[in-house]
Formats: sequence, structure tokens, C-alpha cells
Amino acid sequence: MEPLIRKIILATDFSEASQGAIGHAVWLAKSLQAELKVLHVFEPSGWMVPSPYYYTPGFEQWVDASLDKTRQAGKESLEALAESLDMQAESIFVEGPTAKEIVRVAAEHHADLLILGTHGYTGWNHLTLGSIAEYVVRHANCPVLTVKPRQIS
Repeated sequence: MEPLIRKIILATDFSEASQGAIGHAVWLAKSLQAELKVLHVFEPSGWMVPSPYYYTPGFEQWVDASLDKTRQAGKESLEALAESLDMQAESIFVEGPTAKEIVRVAAEHHADLLILGTHGYTGWNHLTLGSIAEYVVRHANCPVLTVKPRQIS
């Protein structure tokens, strides 16, 4: 019988919420002898800058330089994470709307399972911040495992 899960994609934003998902992804990949890919989505539109700065001389160059530095830091963090795992893992760095890119990459790579951390927001925070995990669960073509951060008592 063919294994159901051969390719796992771990989506990470390097937050504390995504840390728990890393352990689950590595454990499952090893247990199932599945291929593991680590994905980070860089979303430049997340940069919020007050409008008066748009008219400051040199603003565009400053933003471009800051975006390039942040993009590079994201790539380096992703590579470091992939190398730190106790197994072989490919890293995937893409840019765009986070939730849509996670779903797209999973389909493109024929993932059998997506794993991602969730902040576990409810109520007002969920409504105002939205939920990447919820979007991914609703739209991904494969099963999705969401991992809440551990509560320390």
C-alpha cells in the first residue's frame, strides 16, 4: 500500500506560534519517512508607513533598501531553520499574500500535508487580524495540521 503522506510542507513565519509546528513537522516527516519542505512567505505589503513619509526625498530608496535587507534576513532565517532540523529539508522562499501563497505552493509541490502554527486568536483579534491558518484550511487541496502555541501554566 502506497503511503498517504510522502511530502510535508511546514509553513513558518518564525514567530513563537510557529515554533511548535516545527517539532510536529519533523516528527511526522521522520515517522512517515516523508520529504519535508520548509516554506516562508515574505509579504512586502505588510509594511505600514505613515503617508507623510511618502513625500520625503529619498523615501523610495530607503524603502527599497529596507525591503531588500528584510527579504535577505528572511531568506537567511529560512536557510538556518532548514539546516537546524535533525533531517534533510528543502527551503522554499516566496513573496506575496501569505495565505494564498501557502496554498499555491502546496498545490505546486503536490504536498500531502501542510503544517503551520496558529496564534489561536479568537473574538475581536480574529476578526481584526484575520486568520492565515483558517484561509489555508479552507482552501488547501491537502490536509492541514494547525498547531497552537503551548500554554505555560
